[in-house]
Amino acid sequence: MWAHGPSSSSRRGEPPLIPSSSTPPEPTRSTAPAVPGRTGSRARDGRPRLRHRLATTPARVWLLTVVSCAAVIGLFASAAHTLDQARSGLDVLGRGAGPQAMATTELYLSLADMDARIADVLLMGTDHDLGSGREDALGQYEASRERANEALLQAASLTEGEGVQQRNVEEVLDGLGAYERLATEALLRNDEAGAAPGEVDAGALEAYRGATRMMHTELLPKAFNVGLDSSAIVRANHEEGQAAVTLGLLWVGGVGAAVLLSLFGLQVYLRLRFRRRFNLPLIGASAVTVVLTAGVVLALVSSSGHQSAAKDEGLDAAMSLARGGAIATDMQADQSRYLLDPDQADNYQQVYLERSQQVLFRPVSNLADYYTAIDEVAASYPELPGGGDGDPGTLGYLGERAHEALLPGQEERLAQVLEAYNELQTQDRRLREAVRDGDTGEAIDVRMNVAHSGDGTFAAYEEALGGLTEVHREAFDEGIRRGDAALSAWTWLLPAGALLLLLLVALGVRPRLAEYR
Repeated sequence: MWAHGPSSSSRRGEPPLIPSSSTPPEPTRSTAPAVPGRTGSRARDGRPRLRHRLATTPARVWLLTVVSCAAVIGLFASAAHTLDQARSGLDVLGRGAGPQAMATTELYLSLADMDARIADVLLMGTDHDLGSGREDALGQYEASRERANEALLQAASLTEGEGVQQRNVEEVLDGLGAYERLATEALLRNDEAGAAPGEVDAGALEAYRGATRMMHTELLPKAFNVGLDSSAIVRANHEEGQAAVTLGLLWVGGVGAAVLLSLFGLQVYLRLRFRRRFNLPLIGASAVTVVLTAGVVLALVSSSGHQSAAKDEGLDAAMSLARGGAIATDMQADQSRYLLDPDQADNYQQVYLERSQQVLFRPVSNLADYYTAIDEVAASYPELPGGGDGDPGTLGYLGERAHEALLPGQEERLAQVLEAYNELQTQDRRLREAVRDGDTGEAIDVRMNVAHSGDGTFAAYEEALGGLTEVHREAFDEGIRRGDAALSAWTWLLPAGALLLLLLVALGVRPRLAEYR
């Protein structure tokens, strides 16, 4: 018997055997469409297609063009920001903190002059025509008081929110009122007593001692600190601004180099791909980039130099001379205090020497030697004595500091100041010799001639010192003006240059892109 199987059935043409119903059907594959958003063959095919599109010449030209334009915009932004920082620094120095700091130096001078005028009026006693007269002295006192109030307002504006500095200003303002009450009391008591010149009423003298003690232990030290604080604020603002501009210069130079590299890459690609030797618009854009970057850098460097000169040769030098003038004002007022108060005459004489040494220092220990040393300084200028064999040199506000800060051609002005200062010391010698000889009237006459507001010895010194100080103030104004001038043109040159660069880039690539339309 033959066995039946699939092969035998097929050979006879019989249909295949149907499986039994117990056999499970074989599962079929789903043919449903892919859900959108799922990663599939179509998404995987998109990346090569994108790479293929980016590999085309128009896409690469567009990419290089966008990079070049972005670099140009970066150059504009960095240059504009740095130029704004430079303008802000000039504005703060030239029209903000700088003038305010200069005004604070008037505070010490005004306060010292107030005390000097009160001493002079007390010394005059009933003779109201001594020197430039009582009325003139009181008028100068009122003028100094007004200047002191104005300087306090300037200092308050500059030191607002600065903690210790602001408290100094407030304490000077409060103390000024107390000083004025004591000074007024001294004048009233002396007038009521009908005191003769040089013979101050005891009650008036006691009130004036309280006033001048307050002035020299509270008001003047704090006023001096206000001036130093103001200088520190100006210096900090200046250094911060200069550091920001220096950093900006690095950014401008770096971004300018990036623009040149992007333009160079675009030119090289266009030359290799389109077989054209030159692209004049892009060459022009490269030249404009060099000019624009170099111009901005030079303007910033020039402006920064003018700003530093304005501060160092102008503001700092002027403030230093002004402080020297303020101390000299207090110094010469010690002459009146020396004559007013015999009990403390030795103290006032020593204080006079100490203040004189601050103005112009020579290594001596008494007034007699100091007179000789100052005469030598005036005679030997422009050479300054000292500096070797243990001699520290000719120091102080009128010494090496003033000499080193001199502007070209201004040596004669400092010579005039030194001569006037020497004459002031000569008159001081006469005054003290008259006191030693017992000639109080002669000593008072000398003092009144020194203090005369019209043609006195101290007025001549102030005029010479003011002329030198004004030279430095003019240098300050000139430095600010030149710094502004170096930056002003770039208000329109920078945006115009940036727009020209973008236009040249567009002109350089447009004909090449047009070939693919």
